[in-house]
Amino acid sequence: MIGAAVGDAITVDELEADPYPIYARLRRDAPACYVPAVDLWLVTRWADVVAGAEDPARFPASMPGSPLDRTLGGASVVTVDGDEHERLRAPMEGTLRPSKVEARAASIVARVCDELIDVFAADGEADLMSSFCEPLAVLSLAEVIGLRGLGATTLRRWFHEIASGTSNFEGDPEKQRLADATGGEVDRRLRPQFQDQLADPDGTMVSDMLHAETGDVDQRMAAFMPTLKLALIGGLQEPGHGLGTTVIGLLSNPDQLSAVLADPGAMIRKAVDEGIRWISPIGTQSRGAGPGVIIAGVRIPEGANVGLMVPSANRDEQIWGRTADVFDILRPKHASAAFGFGRHFCVGHQLARVQMRTGLRRLLERLPGLRLDPDRPPVFSGWEYRGPTALQVRWDA
Repeated sequence: MIGAAVGDAITVDELEADPYPIYARLRRDAPACYVPAVDLWLVTRWADVVAGAEDPARFPASMPGSPLDRTLGGASVVTVDGDEHERLRAPMEGTLRPSKVEARAASIVARVCDELIDVFAADGEADLMSSFCEPLAVLSLAEVIGLRGLGATTLRRWFHEIASGTSNFEGDPEKQRLADATGGEVDRRLRPQFQDQLADPDGTMVSDMLHAETGDVDQRMAAFMPTLKLALIGGLQEPGHGLGTTVIGLLSNPDQLSAVLADPGAMIRKAVDEGIRWISPIGTQSRGAGPGVIIAGVRIPEGANVGLMVPSANRDEQIWGRTADVFDILRPKHASAAFGFGRHFCVGHQLARVQMRTGLRRLLERLPGLRLDPDRPPVFSGWEYRGPTALQVRWDA
């Protein structure tokens, strides 16, 4: 009854504003808790999140009424298991395998970083989210995977509008309307490229995804576009917002910033890893409940919608200690949940890491005296996708 009382009181607005106090209470009082506002059973402790993510029998990837499937136009690589999951993932591996990322994508990311910074380096101030972090994520992703002729403005808008649907657990019709309209726009905009690539494959990831399917161009798009749209969302959220979060963490802790500046080769990796642990860009690994699932003495009904809460696992005091809520790049090394677990571990994890690490290094190298704007402090929002809404900074131009 305690868990039910806790879950009934949780609202979407509270989750959007700051889910972390809510997750802390759930870990303590109701580690498996149904929240009617989002129609999800939230699983919040590290051990339970990891066990659930690695057990497709108890927690199958297909979730009834999934906002991902509803918005993306069908099942994607993260909402299927087994052979179908491997089939959808395979065409992405040729581009996103870590060795391939290091061989080709790293130079693309570095060039895009410098092109973006060149635009505002002399200004002495900027909103890094709109001028650097999000554009870096989408522009470098598009080039790496082979999307043509799309600017940062379009790609950022696509992310924000489609994400309004994929995070729409509450079933808001206006959010869904916007997401559906944008999803249709994506299909129409990309179809001519896919028509060309059907006749003339070019070895890019999107071409490989197209040629892994059968039928005419529309039949093939129906099969792979849900996964490609998912890649567009994750490809902005994880590196773009993870980078912004890491910058805020460092600029809010001068001693840690000094440590990074003194030894960037060693410390930038630690800073990025801590940034995406501290504020996890992706909120849930969504699942259905299989038969006989019991967590902390609570039975989750078979077929119920389950959220394995990545941000909560990344703040679990049993793993991270009493300072779990604190940004600390010097904490003992421990893998975080930011990229998921098991067979659904994020296929683009290495690209995201390269984007964040390279972006942070270039900012620190090229913007001396980088600091937060004291008159416009950063604000975070979101629970399924969480990141800074703006990141106003200054430097010595």
